[in-house]
Amino acid sequence: MRSSIQIRRAREEDVLPAMVMVMKTLNHLRKKHQMKPIRVRLNELPPIQKHTYETDPKTTFCAWRGNKIVGFTQALNRRNQWYLAYLFIDPSVQDKGVGRKLLEKVWRDGMNVSHALCTFSYNMQAVGIYSQFGMAPLMTLAWMGGTPGKFKMPKPTNLAVSGRLSAEDIRWINTLEAKIRGYSHPEEWSFWTTNEHFAPYIFRDKGKRVGYGLIYKKMGIGPIGAIDNKYTVKIAAELIRRTDPPKKEDISIWTPTHNLALYQFLIKSGFRLGELAVFMSDAPYADFQRYLPTHLAIF
Repeated sequence: MRSSIQIRRAREEDVLPAMVMVMKTLNHLRKKHQMKPIRVRLNELPPIQKHTYETDPKTTFCAWRGNKIVGFTQALNRRNQWYLAYLFIDPSVQDKGVGRKLLEKVWRDGMNVSHALCTFSYNMQAVGIYSQFGMAPLMTLAWMGGTPGKFKMPKPTNLAVSGRLSAEDIRWINTLEAKIRGYSHPEEWSFWTTNEHFAPYIFRDKGKRVGYGLIYKKMGIGPIGAIDNKYTVKIAAELIRRTDPPKKEDISIWTPTHNLALYQFLIKSGFRLGELAVFMSDAPYADFQRYLPTHLAIF
């Protein structure tokens, strides 16, 4: 007889095996839809997952069957924003209500609280479940990949670029994000500006701050924020120029399909469309002409 499933708040040491389960589950889903697996070997907890656990340990839960993790969820709370970073259920226990129980554990209600998440466009079952919680698909995001040597390197722009951010720069970024993203997330900027895996930049036009951007491990780009959409493409171009990924490793950028100028720029530069994700929310969200996200678990 199989042991019953127990749901418990995750300890930090649970997160690495949980992420291994997440990748296994994600690749099972990808295989089901005739998509190539994501080949990642997790020997230690990636910095971004360590950060999200440290900021939100009370909304990080695992489902266990015996001594095996068969479910994992994590929600991030930033002021009045609730964001579902992860919800993955091992294929062996899917369709048994485990996902709903985990979601109910981390769900947060309250006056003016908004709820949002991002899921893959081929995961329509998940889209249906999240819709029952009041969220609707608001837009798609295109995963754009550029392999070194196979895309056209952008030319320099007229923007002044600085990789040394002052405390005033960070305050400016948080103020801008509250306007263009809908919510600031200073927890992330405190992490990004002090972790060696990330390179933040501030951009100026004629001495005036006009935007910001981040490079993750010199391969992934985002978030990007700008005071006007005319700067968004320029910031993306400057960040691409500063990436230095290993050979055969893609520079990746999640591009809001609402931002036609950025999408067309990347396509013309030789970036390719890999797949689509769906952003869902129960409230109006960011101005995707002036903002594009980072890791989908943080957005």
